[in-house]
Amino acid sequence: MVHASLLAFALICGLSTVNASREGKEVRPSLGCGSERDSFPRDSLFEHPNGDRTRTWTEYIPKTYNASTPAPLLIYFHGQFGNGHSTAQKLPFAKIASIPLITAYPQGIDDAEDSDCGTGWNVGVMGHDAETCNSAAFSQTCCYKTCRAQGLCSGDGKNANCGWSTCLDDSAFLMEVISTLGEELCIDLNSVHLAGGSNGGMFTHDAYAQHPNVFRSVNPVYGLPLKNHIDVPEKLVDTSIYHFHDRSDGVIPADGGFAGGWEYESADDVLATWAQLHGCDDSQTRFVTPHDGGSRNAECFEHANCETGQKIVKCMYDGNHGDWPDRGQLLLWLNGLLDK
Repeated sequence: MVHASLLAFALICGLSTVNASREGKEVRPSLGCGSERDSFPRDSLFEHPNGDRTRTWTEYIPKTYNASTPAPLLIYFHGQFGNGHSTAQKLPFAKIASIPLITAYPQGIDDAEDSDCGTGWNVGVMGHDAETCNSAAFSQTCCYKTCRAQGLCSGDGKNANCGWSTCLDDSAFLMEVISTLGEELCIDLNSVHLAGGSNGGMFTHDAYAQHPNVFRSVNPVYGLPLKNHIDVPEKLVDTSIYHFHDRSDGVIPADGGFAGGWEYESADDVLATWAQLHGCDDSQTRFVTPHDGGSRNAECFEHANCETGQKIVKCMYDGNHGDWPDRGQLLLWLNGLLDK
């Protein structure tokens, strides 16, 4: 697996800070602060023009955006076979936010030659680990062209080496999205939030492991690492995690174990690893939010009293794989991006 270079991101990370703060953390303006961007629409979704357009994302800039005020950024990754633009339409986070929030929804690529593997994301080494699946998964395994080129698989079924995800450098693509938006817009680089559902949620786990000093928070939604692939680097002490999961998930079970032939870690084991890093309570306790209950009976729990001051939270709700507790209000509120 080729890890992404941080050279592009470094161009916007070496900036001086200002004395403003959002929830006790200094605001760090990107290079785009002070430059107006009038040639692109606001308060509507549009596909970002990006070089040769082989990699694209859907973007939303609120009408309240001010080029001199650093805004938080939320990046959301769709699931396998998903589409960034339709995901943006389904989950219009920015339109319900109480502050000027910029959102981006990257588009995955299906680079398979012989079959439709789906527009998924490179989740790192767990995407081709022969110890993570059994023969029950062979009907769903897939060998992307980029993975064949790296010798990680030679075909589908048993020849896929438990593979199911692309080997494109999606980590570098993520850094390109952040770098480009930081150059073109006024972004608070200390308030970059990463989220994703299903395969996109699994990608967030690999992304924070590769770039542990980039994100203010990570928000996996019904997405967990495969067995023996929990990776929580020490540099994540400045990052919170909010995990969301439906109670009846049969695709990626919240309790981990085998599903569809793949073996997953449990949400509790992942969060316990985070809690140990942050010096939090070992056990989880009820964490009350204004968005508890509702039609899906949302309920959150946390590893409280973290020495780092970060939050380690799990939110459960009724439903199946692909369901949300609401249209994004709970995620925004937990991240301090919504007043109520």
